[in-house]
Amino acid sequence: MYHVNGYLTVVNFKKMTVIIEPLSANVMNACFVGLMSFGLLMTPQQFMKGGKYQSPWFNNLPNERDDKLYYLGQFMGFVLLCGCVIPTLVSPGSQFLCYQMAIIHGINIIHSGLFLFTQMYGDAKPKSCSGLCQWFLTGLLSMVFFVVTALAASHSTEDVVDSSSVYISKEIANITMLAFSSTFALLFIFAPQYLLSIFWKDETLQGGSEICGFQVIEITGAEKWWSRCVGSPILGLNLGMAVDTNISQPLYTLGSLCVLSCLTLFNLHQVIMRPYRSITFYQIKVVWIPNILMSMIVISVMICAIVPKSF
Repeated sequence: MYHVNGYLTVVNFKKMTVIIEPLSANVMNACFVGLMSFGLLMTPQQFMKGGKYQSPWFNNLPNERDDKLYYLGQFMGFVLLCGCVIPTLVSPGSQFLCYQMAIIHGINIIHSGLFLFTQMYGDAKPKSCSGLCQWFLTGLLSMVFFVVTALAASHSTEDVVDSSSVYISKEIANITMLAFSSTFALLFIFAPQYLLSIFWKDETLQGGSEICGFQVIEITGAEKWWSRCVGSPILGLNLGMAVDTNISQPLYTLGSLCVLSCLTLFNLHQVIMRPYRSITFYQIKVVWIPNILMSMIVISVMICAIVPKSF
């Protein structure tokens, strides 16, 4: 067994197997995800329109910058930045991150295939040849990242244990976060229209059906796509725990604290500054503020699982 150019090479008498080191895969993923999340966070509208040198990624994008579609883009940017990039800076050689990112890449490949080859997202698919080519090239790139990350995740490894004395065990904190975040992830994936209807209002819609006292709004194919893009990485981060089988994984605790803290601040900013339309006072009182308070409670649990008693 020997190391060559950042790769771990295992040699036996019958065959040679090359397994990529987690460090290499994590750095690749962090760079790729960092670029995408930065674009979504800074200029979500321009990111979806392809910027200056690319074609639009979607058809019929809204021209208004305060549309909820761009809120979803920024929301996803925070999930990717805090769920992948920051944990990589903390523990660049973690195989646990490879589990998470391999699942996220795999889900993304399947999701992109459904977008391109089915009518699931209606008229959101780009019409131009250059726009479609961008999707195919990105799909190929995602496959490369998936293979690299999956190989890096194939090492046998021992559980990572944090033996420091804390106020709440990481097992309790992680289970709390898994239950809380998975609920929203599944709603984003399987019921995006109903979830968005609870948090947002369509001012042009008259009448129609209701859910829990909220008017069910019509959502575009692009809004449905980005809702599932929000839910799938959250679910992927959580499914990494199932592969790792270490419910006390400290890196999950730290990454989850970063994700939930940033998303809570983002939602609080939406309530106070209203950069995106349209939410009603009733929705703020009944949905947004309770959601922020619940998030703060989970954040407090995560902090108690990280801060040592001697602090």
